[in-house]
Amino acid sequence: MLSSAYASSSRKFSIDRAALGDMGDKHSARLLVDRIFTAVLEGVRTHRLAHGDKLPSLRVVAESAQVSRDTVARAYEKLVAHGHVYTRPGAGFFIRVDNQVADAQTPTAPALLLTNWRQRLLDPRTLLDRGLGSGDLPAEWLNVPQLAAALRAVSRSNINWAAGYGDAQGYLPLRQQLQRKLADIGVNVTPPQVLTTLGATDAINLIVMSYLRQPGMTVLVDDPGSFLLMERLLASGMHIVGVARDADGPDITALQNACEQHGPTFYFCQSLLHSPGYTGLSPQRAFQILRLAERFNFTIVEDDTYGDLAPVHRSPHATRLASLDQLQHVLYVGSFSKTLGAGMRAGFIAGNPQQIEWLLLYKLVSRASNGSLAERVIYRLLSEGGYRRHCEQLRARLDQARPRLMTALEALGIVLPHRPDAGLYLWGRLPGDLNAMEVAERMLANGYLTAPGPLFSSGQAARSYMRFNVASSDDEALRALSSVLERSAPG
Repeated sequence: MLSSAYASSSRKFSIDRAALGDMGDKHSARLLVDRIFTAVLEGVRTHRLAHGDKLPSLRVVAESAQVSRDTVARAYEKLVAHGHVYTRPGAGFFIRVDNQVADAQTPTAPALLLTNWRQRLLDPRTLLDRGLGSGDLPAEWLNVPQLAAALRAVSRSNINWAAGYGDAQGYLPLRQQLQRKLADIGVNVTPPQVLTTLGATDAINLIVMSYLRQPGMTVLVDDPGSFLLMERLLASGMHIVGVARDADGPDITALQNACEQHGPTFYFCQSLLHSPGYTGLSPQRAFQILRLAERFNFTIVEDDTYGDLAPVHRSPHATRLASLDQLQHVLYVGSFSKTLGAGMRAGFIAGNPQQIEWLLLYKLVSRASNGSLAERVIYRLLSEGGYRRHCEQLRARLDQARPRLMTALEALGIVLPHRPDAGLYLWGRLPGDLNAMEVAERMLANGYLTAPGPLFSSGQAARSYMRFNVASSDDEALRALSSVLERSAPG
């Protein structure tokens, strides 16, 4: 039976070198996996592959496409992760077509193109000049002496902790410091209500793994919103519904309609310094969101990754849902990776006792130990006041750089619908409503990585938008953008 299915599949479907297209561009090595991924989906779309068909073996594809078996294996595993393929031990890879979620979950060609761009933004092997669209602070903005001093202090202390796994919930002195840190923003917790993670991304992964275990479950996200979050939810087979977002927060009518039509289980959002470039959340919107969460019984995941870059006691858009709700319907996610550097992987989740107990169970089975070194370093920085001073310095540097970038972007004809007074990003519409993806491709050819709007939104409204990093948008990069915009202008 299996051999028959394979023979049928292999007669009508194959992947050869021609199917992968031109390999001449300098990024082709990284895109091979995605081109094999796309070729398989095209086989499904054109009905050359049907549910249950067996894919050609790794060896067959590697030989016909002239690629390594590892490349084919990575493409097949990505198909499995996106729910398009399933495996049978010892038998191979087989096509899955789920009619109930196929329309919502099967990526189209543009969606696959966006996936490539998201990977470029995240891939440390992308060796390009400083990116206008980078998601992090430049290395020279990090407080290296302060980090080095904290590392030395940890190394001089008793390091017997390195021999064990440590407290599964996280380093207790750090969780006590996080209790005080959360109290400063009006969130009252005890240390047992805090669970440490390896950054905000790890926190989101843990929440998805713990609560969203069935493909096809409906979750709400901000639109525009985090492209990394959308990738993670897509990989888990979630039915993603975007809720339109503006400077005051989500559109409440759109949020209520999504609740009535889809019955979501979770809503993932950013209240403060929302990426890709909005400011915060007004108290009125926050109150309405919480009322809807209670009425429709969904959980809010509030990602406050950028919160430490916001001015202390900022108003009127300094509202955090967790401070109003006190973690009844909210899971609060925090991180230090944006302020201390992407390599300092430490974050946390705050929730009610039942939520933390459930998350801890899944944390225990997903990793053997915590990021103990990073947790101890961050504890030193928090307990000795160094982290607070560091964030004050970052905010001051961003406040100096932001007006200059606003002026430079507007001189290029880029429209800024919102002029935030804090945060790492600006969100702007290109002149003449140019296609941001096409501009991004031209910038990439010149060695500059940008963040085109369609990465952050599933709709057409962001087609001409780009996200700009206030700290990384130097003069040289802006001159390159000016040249590309001039060449891209119609006529």
